[in-house]
Amino acid sequence: MSEKLAIHPEGKFLADYIPERFTSKEEEVLNYFFSNLDQPIFIASQLPPSLVGALIARHSQSPHSMRRNFLEEFVVDLDDLHFRIEQSRQIGLEGALDLQAANALLEKNFVGFGHDSLAATIPLIVGFDRISQLAIKQIEDTRIGLSPVEKSTRYTDFGKKVDGRYLYARSPVIMASEYGELYEREIDANLDLYSELLGPVAEDYRRKFSKASEWQIKRMTFDTVRVLLVAANFTNAGVLVNGQAAENLIIKLKASELGENQELGQLLEEEIRKISPPLVGRFEKDFGQQAVEYRAGVTREAKLLAGEYLMGTESDEFKKGVVLRSYDLQGEDKVIAMILWPGCDLSNKQVLETVRQLSFEDKEAIVRRYVGQRLDRRIKPGRAFEEAILSYGIVMRFAEWRDLQRNRMLTPHWRIFNCRLGFDIGEDLEEFGYGGIIRERLEELAQAQVVIARDFPIEAQYLVPFGTLIPYEITLNFRELVYIAELRTGTGVHEGYARIASEMARSGKEAYPLLSSAFQFVNWR
Repeated sequence: MSEKLAIHPEGKFLADYIPERFTSKEEEVLNYFFSNLDQPIFIASQLPPSLVGALIARHSQSPHSMRRNFLEEFVVDLDDLHFRIEQSRQIGLEGALDLQAANALLEKNFVGFGHDSLAATIPLIVGFDRISQLAIKQIEDTRIGLSPVEKSTRYTDFGKKVDGRYLYARSPVIMASEYGELYEREIDANLDLYSELLGPVAEDYRRKFSKASEWQIKRMTFDTVRVLLVAANFTNAGVLVNGQAAENLIIKLKASELGENQELGQLLEEEIRKISPPLVGRFEKDFGQQAVEYRAGVTREAKLLAGEYLMGTESDEFKKGVVLRSYDLQGEDKVIAMILWPGCDLSNKQVLETVRQLSFEDKEAIVRRYVGQRLDRRIKPGRAFEEAILSYGIVMRFAEWRDLQRNRMLTPHWRIFNCRLGFDIGEDLEEFGYGGIIRERLEELAQAQVVIARDFPIEAQYLVPFGTLIPYEITLNFRELVYIAELRTGTGVHEGYARIASEMARSGKEAYPLLSSAFQFVNWR
């Protein structure tokens, strides 16, 4: 059965969402495990933990939705499962469990008394189906209480069509304007070229790496050609989020300047209300609206302040790469002091003063003994390294930014995306002879982005391609730096962000040479 697209019949962003078609028996089975079958946000429940993990893993590399993958790959016998569900419904748990009392107690403690830590104990498995790259980045920008896995652009073909149309976000604001045709034409042209190059680039890789497996060729091809994908491209994601983090996520989405995010926030609230009403109970009070208005106001005020105080200042030249903007000059001594402090009865001030008097050799010996020999990168160095703080300015491709941005424990900052810093299409595409045609296509797309941004700067971000260079600011501690550098330079990673991670680690070593022994699993570029 072919899927049909509706073009914003209600003027809403998510009116483009295409509900899947299921048989009546499939619907009855799915309704037992998922909160809905026709929305881009749904909550999964009553599934074993291992199945949840496997389902999300499959979701990240599949062209199908989570609900379809569940049926196709994890249901052994649909008729048998349907029979078992019907049997359980006949027996039922109604009357055996007092859910009304449970909700009342949660309402009293979370909504009434404000015990946020209570909400943090309630896990939710949330599926996001066909949302844009911009939206998933906003969702993933959550530090504690949220663990996302999104559909990979490095392993999956993003050039598929449904009913003759590519799958990407079509903002009703743009589509109802004079720019609607331009918007679709330019993004379609990018995805046409993306699809056209998959075959030839794969052949080029087969010639270049004659011993590589087909899986490796496929991965390299998607990885390289994705510079033509755009921020509008749809993706899927599976997210484990606790109740406290979910409330914050709803606030953040509703306060966003992007209409898609606002609608996703509203839908998420509605789905959680079906599962556990008290978790979104504070949105029925003054708190919910006040929190949304405050966060939206902060964003607006920051823009006004920038215009007021920075007007007329000429922009510096941005160059691709990493710049260590600042770091704590006392970072090494603070780390060494914190290594020693737990083992004594002195104040931190006393320990720090003593450390300052030590020789370089003594300090180095303390750090080396503290670090020891880690046998695996996942065995992390001790928390004392969190005492040293560094701030980086990075110019990198949108594609690799998406990967680095998922390291959520940082203090990251980015701004409205545009194409002003130009593009980096990658060495392989240049080598294979596609540099000219890709660069020409991206330049045309950038011109359209500039035109649309004059009236719709927020929505025009959807046209930004993965090959665009963007500025990114990160503040992190040395322990986080070690983790990122070792993770993002490991085997099989993308070369682009491996170089960024190496540059960050190298400048971190230069700033803090005494701490360099913590880097034990970096594959330096």
